[in-house]
Amino acid sequence: MASWAGHMRWLGLLFRSLDDGAVPDGTAGDLMTRITRGQGQTPRGQALVEFGLVFGLFILVIGGIVQGGILLWSQNAISQIARDTARYAVTLSDSPCDPNARPEVATAANQIARGASLVAYSNGMWSSATPIASLGPEGVGVDWQVPTGFPGDCPPSDNRIAVDIRIRINHVVPVFFPGLQLIGPPCSGAGFCLSTETELRMEPKKR
Repeated sequence: MASWAGHMRWLGLLFRSLDDGAVPDGTAGDLMTRITRGQGQTPRGQALVEFGLVFGLFILVIGGIVQGGILLWSQNAISQIARDTARYAVTLSDSPCDPNARPEVATAANQIARGASLVAYSNGMWSSATPIASLGPEGVGVDWQVPTGFPGDCPPSDNRIAVDIRIRINHVVPVFFPGLQLIGPPCSGAGFCLSTETELRMEPKKR
């Protein structure tokens, strides 16, 4: 029994020594306890950094969705404006077509754009209709595809004479969320450059 009690006392001292870090005053054991407890706690600074990263990514995604919706709306709007302007232009009666009909085309496009609630468009922005080759990032361009030898009157006097009218509209949509323009195509204007083109055949003169 004495031998068994001695063994138990020796094991008790051994476990106590391990618990105290093999140091008589238990300093090392307390240090390990504090380190172990500290590993289970999330630093406040780390939580703030993670929140900032996630929140920034969330704002970027929402901004991209909103900007994309505005661009889609604007592209559909200028496409409809170009079609309506071309429908009006094929009914013009001017001699010659170019340049006499250009102010009328610009006026029609301006009125249609005002009624379409085009984003970032104000009255009078399209005050003239230039040739398509010289059209800038903002404006209306118009060309008449006139056959060789045709005098250039609008509309043609005979349906055997094919005169096509081509309307191009360029429009710049502003960037509402800075930085998104970096992922878009190059634009000489301050924003996203949109463009659309419509071509229709002019109806002959009514007899």
